[in-house]
Amino acid sequence: MSIDKILSLENDGLNIVIYDSCLWIRCKREMLKYNIGDMSLLSQNTIFNKDGKSRGFTVDDNFIYLFDFCDYYILQKDNLHVIKSTRIGKDLSSDICGVRTDKQNTYISIRNGKIAVTNKNNININFYDVCNSSFWDYLLFKDFIYAGCVTGELIEVNINKMSVRRKNPIHKKNIYSVAVNNGVIYTVSQDMTIKATNIETFEVLCAAKKAVKGMAKIIGFIEDDVVVADSNKISLWNKETLDFKRNIDFPTGVFNKGVLLYENTLYGSDNQGVYAFKLGFNTLVS
Repeated sequence: MSIDKILSLENDGLNIVIYDSCLWIRCKREMLKYNIGDMSLLSQNTIFNKDGKSRGFTVDDNFIYLFDFCDYYILQKDNLHVIKSTRIGKDLSSDICGVRTDKQNTYISIRNGKIAVTNKNNININFYDVCNSSFWDYLLFKDFIYAGCVTGELIEVNINKMSVRRKNPIHKKNIYSVAVNNGVIYTVSQDMTIKATNIETFEVLCAAKKAVKGMAKIIGFIEDDVVVADSNKISLWNKETLDFKRNIDFPTGVFNKGVLLYENTLYGSDNQGVYAFKLGFNTLVS
C-alpha cells in the first residue's frame, strides 16, 4: 500500500477534522470544506485578517467551533460564515487551549486551569477555576472531563459541578494527549512514556517507556492497537500491554496537529498538501 496525495495545498500548518463525510481544514486565514469521497471543494471562506499559529477547531452536528489565540468563533457548517465571535482571553496568561462539545454546551480550555462553558445557542460564558495547571488535551466521557495537565497529573472533572473529582500524577512531565477506549484512559507525555490508566480505579495499568520523542498525539484505535502520531511517524502499540508493534513513516503536520485516523485510514499533512494511507491487515501485523 502507498501513501496517496489527495490534496495539494500550500500551508504553514493545518488543522484537520473529518465529520459528516467531509474533510474540514483550517489553512492560514481560511476555512475549507471538502467532500471526503472525491475531494471536491464544497465551501471556502476567509475568517482571519492576519496569520496566526494558535488556532484549532472542532465540528459537531450543529456548528464549527473555532479558536484563534484568545478569540472564539462559531461558524455555519454549510458556507463557513461566522455566526458569532467573542474574545475570551486577554493575553498569554488566558489564551484558549482547546474546545470540546456535548449536546448542550461547549467547554473551552483556558491557560492556567480554567474552563469557560458556553451554551451552544448563545455566547454567554461562565468561567470555572478547575485546577492550577494548564491542560492542552482533554475529552468528555459520560459525566466527566478527563484532562492531562502540564504538571503530569491526570484529572477527572465533574461536569455538573465543574470541579475536580479525582487526580493522579501519573506522568513526570506535561501530558500531550488523552484518549479513552474500553474503560482505559491512554496518555502520552513529555516524559516520553505512554500510559494506560483504569478509568474506574484511576490507577496505572501499564506503561511504555522511551516511546515518544516530540509532542505526540493519540489519534485513535484500530483492531488491538493504540495509534500514536509523533513527528512524521505513526506508531502502533498493543492496547493491553502497550508493547510496541511497528512504525509507519507518514506526514503528521506541525506539532502533530495535521493528522487524524478516520475509520481505518490515516489522513496527514505537510506544507504542500494532505495525504491518505489505508491501514490494512498487512500493515497492522508486519
